[in-house]
Amino acid sequence: MTLSFSSHRMLAWTAPVALALTALAPALPAQAAPKPAPTVTTGPVDKDLNGDGVADLVTVGGPGTGLASGVWSALGVKARKTGVGTGQVQTPATNIGLHGNGFGGTNSAPEFDGAQVITGRFFGGTEQDFLAYYPSGAYAGNGTVIKGAGDGTMLDPASGNQANIGLDYLLDANGNSPLTLVNGYVADGVDNGIPDLIGISGDPTNGYRLGYHPNFGAPGLYFGTTTLTNPTPTGGSDWQNWSIASTETASGVALFLRNATSGDLYLWTGVTMVDNGDGTGTLTHTQYQVAASWNTGATISTLSAADINLDGTPDLWTVLPNGTYQAYLISGLSTSGTAKVTATRAQRLA
Repeated sequence: MTLSFSSHRMLAWTAPVALALTALAPALPAQAAPKPAPTVTTGPVDKDLNGDGVADLVTVGGPGTGLASGVWSALGVKARKTGVGTGQVQTPATNIGLHGNGFGGTNSAPEFDGAQVITGRFFGGTEQDFLAYYPSGAYAGNGTVIKGAGDGTMLDPASGNQANIGLDYLLDANGNSPLTLVNGYVADGVDNGIPDLIGISGDPTNGYRLGYHPNFGAPGLYFGTTTLTNPTPTGGSDWQNWSIASTETASGVALFLRNATSGDLYLWTGVTMVDNGDGTGTLTHTQYQVAASWNTGATISTLSAADINLDGTPDLWTVLPNGTYQAYLISGLSTSGTAKVTATRAQRLA
């Protein structure tokens, strides 16, 4: 095809202009790589009392706690951008134990003095319920389970909302009541709809051990403690010097273990109870040393475990005897070194 004069003219004018524009255009600055979105686990969140997808904090009041007698519930705070827990809770916390424990007789908050309170689906429903256990005092060795209302509070123990845990139900092979109890979830693989319990019990003569307390399909019905043969995380048998806290994530049952004297803090993940068939058993697990010299010598009223920020790694809350709480967000677990522990600012609960 033959180009006309006008066509040649257009090419003569436009080509240099295009070249000039290309030469004069400044280079665009390099764009920073977008920050990766946080990894968030899915599914029900352990210790989520009101169903908003964030774990919540529960502790007991009474003498020496910095809080009035009762059970105190503090709902977790969500991060605006990510929608996961920040470690902070809504304050002032709410006293949800004003109606008492259901068997003390006074129907008042002081019935919870000296109790340990843990949460779980102890009535087999969808709500998180409350289990109060008494290691000492007037109700030593006994416990109570009270239905949760699904909003962070507990129902009035009256009218079928409460079940007793009798003294004989939790005794070890030597007749000792537990020093402490935590939720065992379904670590033995037998799911009847109600969680089992894990505790520490013993005496100076026979020694101290972990114990597994299976539930038999009804609220408060625990029989036949299985003595666990596990040594402490440091290889000893001085279980009386350790405190424990449990939670459940997508990867299974997790157990924190703390020695207050040394400050050693460990985490067991993938906890499974293997029954030996002779009254003894073992917790299989993967062990991580979370920290050394963590809150060494400090008295902690409540040690509560939960996946606070939904990254799949369990975290911790502590409540101190002055009524302040603090979250410890854990990441970077390693079998060859300690983890990264990020502490939030300590604040009063009430």
